[in-house]
Amino acid sequence: MRSYDIESISAEDVKQVMRRGETAFEKSLAIAKPIVDAVRRDGDSALVRFAEQYEGFKGRSMSVPLSTLKSATSRTPPALLSALKQSQQRIESYHSKQALRAFEYEDSCGVFGQKVVPLRRVGVYAPGGTANYASSVLMSVLPARVAGVEEIVLCTPSRDGVVNDAVLAAAYLAGVDEVYTVGGAHAVAAMAYGTETIRPVLKIVGPGGSIVTAAKQLVRKDCDIDFLAGPSEVLIIADEDADSELIAEEMLAQLEHDPNAVAIAVSPSKQVVELSKAKLSEMIQRSGRHDIVKISAEKGAVFLKTSSIQQAVEISNEFGPEHLLIDVENPEKVLDAVECAGSVFIGKWSSVVFGDYCAGTNHVLPTMGMARSQSALSVYDFIRIIPYQKISEKGAGILAPIAVEMARAEDLPGHASAAIARIRGDKE
Repeated sequence: MRSYDIESISAEDVKQVMRRGETAFEKSLAIAKPIVDAVRRDGDSALVRFAEQYEGFKGRSMSVPLSTLKSATSRTPPALLSALKQSQQRIESYHSKQALRAFEYEDSCGVFGQKVVPLRRVGVYAPGGTANYASSVLMSVLPARVAGVEEIVLCTPSRDGVVNDAVLAAAYLAGVDEVYTVGGAHAVAAMAYGTETIRPVLKIVGPGGSIVTAAKQLVRKDCDIDFLAGPSEVLIIADEDADSELIAEEMLAQLEHDPNAVAIAVSPSKQVVELSKAKLSEMIQRSGRHDIVKISAEKGAVFLKTSSIQQAVEISNEFGPEHLLIDVENPEKVLDAVECAGSVFIGKWSSVVFGDYCAGTNHVLPTMGMARSQSALSVYDFIRIIPYQKISEKGAGILAPIAVEMARAEDLPGHASAAIARIRGDKE
């Protein structure tokens, strides 16, 4: 863990303090590329080979029958199933508000409008490995379903050929159409390019590890993706009245994700900074994921003493955190100044964990500073906006001289000719 007083270091030092750790992305690309190329070239034979190699896949079929998804709900512990259903309802409720509307209007030149058209077929990746992420299934699938996507495909790695019942139950509740027990770069390639078993999709969404992220980078020129994910991040802006124990709890929750996770506390209160650091140190010792947290905290736990809340906000906007928690006396005022964040949690009761699971907002968020230019996964990721126009004869007469002038300025005579042709009296 590291702590700094911003007033005692230079602006360049501040940038270095806030710099994210280097990720071995080039190494991940080198691993993912031959896998992606093999699946693109050889289809199912390569897909099965990699599933056997990396996931212990057994059996002949990679496809999970929809009846198995339904039966998984009866095998899921009742309390967990209830939690999944409540989370589903809240995610659907929130995302149903994200509506882009079609419109049409008429002016002196004709009729103009836009259509809102959902993507026909999308792929969702849900990570597996050492944990089961039923929450990621709900977060990735439900916005697509709300958007009106017709076909939703889920790929998730198995463990020795078996997929966790909670993951399958979440897929059933969310309305997934197809499930395949494959993961990793080979699953991404299969969804992007198609195999004998898996038909290609138009877009792939959902979180994954570095190899999956590298595979998404490799296929993005042929198949759209959401964004390239990195390690988990939280930045907390706190004033002198903030609860240091709660700050430490939030930092620990992010640090236990990944050895490269980042957790930053920023406050003008020296006492809050010092107490939060001490509390986190204590929590690390008794953490259930001590081995991971010890590494991530050493590199990614940072405590910054600022001169003011305003300076804390400026640091946050420059950093562009995945999760931003605002624990100050007037959090709404701070929110007004926030420009870059994947998702914002306002006030001491708004744990990031609620957003991870059940608040309703999406937990598939931009990381690595991409929150400065990208947004959380939403309904908008699964629709296309198609503008249209129906120009009247009168409108052609109004628009043609404008278009001709601009086309000639750009040295595009063919454009000018096409415009003039619409108003020429005699068609030669």
